[in-house]
This record gives sequence, structure tokens and C-alpha cells, in this order.
Amino acid sequence: MTLHTTVGFFCSVGAVDQPQQAESKRKKMTAWSARGRPSKLVIPVADDAGELAAGWGAAAAPVKEADVEVEGEGFWLASRAGPRHAMEDAYSVVTHKNGGGDSQLAFYGVFDGHGGRAAVDFVSERLGKNVVATVLAAGEESRDEASSSATEEDDAVSAAIRAAYLATDSELLAQHQGASGGACAATALVKGGDLYVAHLGDCRVVLSRDGGAASALTADHTCAAEGERARIERGGGFVSRSGSGVWRVQGSLAVSRSFGDAGLKRWVLAEPAVARVPLRAGCEFLVVASDGLWDKVSNQEAVDVVSRSRNAAAAASSVARSCAELVDMARRRGSRDDVTVMVVDLERFVR
Repeated sequence: MTLHTTVGFFCSVGAVDQPQQAESKRKKMTAWSARGRPSKLVIPVADDAGELAAGWGAAAAPVKEADVEVEGEGFWLASRAGPRHAMEDAYSVVTHKNGGGDSQLAFYGVFDGHGGRAAVDFVSERLGKNVVATVLAAGEESRDEASSSATEEDDAVSAAIRAAYLATDSELLAQHQGASGGACAATALVKGGDLYVAHLGDCRVVLSRDGGAASALTADHTCAAEGERARIERGGGFVSRSGSGVWRVQGSLAVSRSFGDAGLKRWVLAEPAVARVPLRAGCEFLVVASDGLWDKVSNQEAVDVVSRSRNAAAAASSVARSCAELVDMARRRGSRDDVTVMVVDLERFVR
């Protein structure tokens, strides 16, 4: 079996608050190779899942690009730094292939950091590998139990994803003690004929199906959600509304779940919401993006932009342009946040 990891770190450089005076390079690469100074790093991983979980492989290096586009094997991505601070978005893609070269597992993630880059760099490099390793181990256990039903196997996969999220958070807190920053995440794992979506915070996954109908597969973890506010208050915390109308836990953080944020960990959990979606005919693609997009662009608008590109003559290059178009749309509508948009083709996985 073969497992490949693609990790992307983005850092803004120069006067990104004056884009008319700065030239931002755009790099387009295939999924598993790069030319020049790459905006992602391919990490070949050993077959042993335990070795993978322990962090085998080369470390990823940040690339100082404020404007990045990526074309990969079944996915496309565009990312642009906001003018307010250094880029704090990242992404990762992990594929595990069987002996025949078929994709047995595929992991896609978009990450949005806050309070510095330490958390988002760590999570984007570790989470995908932890999820794949944990899910593979859970699959081995279920095969050892001949009586396991399909429902039990699905439950085992969801439990493995939750465990991988929590383990990644524990690793982050242990290795970056005293760090105050954190990271939100939205991830998708394709296993067999099923899609498993997980998230923390306000990164979002939207599914297009049946000719372009948009369906959000995640619900934002923010302090504006009544259930999250009630949970925080039951735990002894408080949620207050700022002068701008944003609800914040302990008057500080707008998201109610994230990686890191050690000082708020009692209330800001790293336990993700996980949803399973059977892949069937009609499942077309995912839009996975940071809140820099979703604060300005609706779910249906995002799907409509990508759908039009998929119907174009040169579909692959058009889908790549649609990611950049969505980034531009968010910026035109006033977003000053980092914006990262990934589109994942699902039709290649539908059986």
C-alpha cells in the first residue's frame, strides 16, 4: 500500500495590504509533484500505520506566498491572504492506495488559524495522517470481528475520526505549551462508498448534488449557536456579545470548538461533529472553505460558481479558476480575512 501526504502552508509577505503595488506569484502544480519552490510538500509515508502516527516523514516548510493556486488529483484550491495579518490558513490532502493503485482512503482538509501560525501549521501537518492511521487501525479491528455489521463499521470510522481529532489536539497542546493560538478545521474522508465529514469551528463543507443543489454538511461551531452557548455556560464559562455584535466565549473567542486555545480549553472543545454521507449517483463535488469565504458567499452561490465551471469545455482548468473566482468574490464583497477554497471531485469515488 502507498500513502502520500500533501501539506500546504501559506504565509503573506510584503505589503499585502496594498495589492496594487505587490506582485503575488501563483503556482500551479500537480498533486504529487512540484516545480521550483513548492507551496506544498509531498511526504512519502511508510506502510506501517504506527510509524505514520508517530510522524514518520519529512517536515513541511512554510512558503511565503500570499496568493496560491493548486491543481491536484481530483481537487483544486485557491488561497489568498487578507490584508490584516500574516496568512493563517492551510490545507492538506492525504491519499492511501492499495496494491492496485486504487484510492482506498482519501482525506481533504482546510484549516483556519488564529493567534499565530503555530497551531495551524501543526494541525495541517498532523491531522490527516492521524485520521488515516486511526481509521486504518479501526478497519483492521473490525475485520478481526467477523460479526461486525455495516452499521458497527460506520460507527467505528466515526469514532476513529473523533479520536484522531482529540489526539491531534493533545499533541498540539503538549508540544506548544503556553501558546495561546488555535485552529479551526473542516475535513472530508472518503472511505469505500462513504464520505465522512468532520469539523471544528467555522470552516465549512458544502455538498453539491443532483445538478447543483447545495447542502451544508457542517454547522458552524460559534458562540452564536444556542446549543454551544448553553454548553459553555453549563461548564462555568460565559458568553458575551461584543460591540460589533459577535458572541465570544469569555469575551475572547468567537468559535466554540477548535484545536489549541489552551487558555480556553475548558470550554472550547476539540471534539468534532462527524457526519456520514453515502456516496451515490448524483453526488458531484464538495466545496471546503475557511470562513473568509462563507462570511461573504452563500452555500448555493459557491456551488453555482463551481457548477458553471464544470460544464465548461475545459472543465479541469475551469474548476481551478472557479476556486480563484470565489476568492475574488469574497474579497470584492469586503472580506479582509484569509480566504481558502478547495473543491473536491466526488464523482470519481461514486460506485
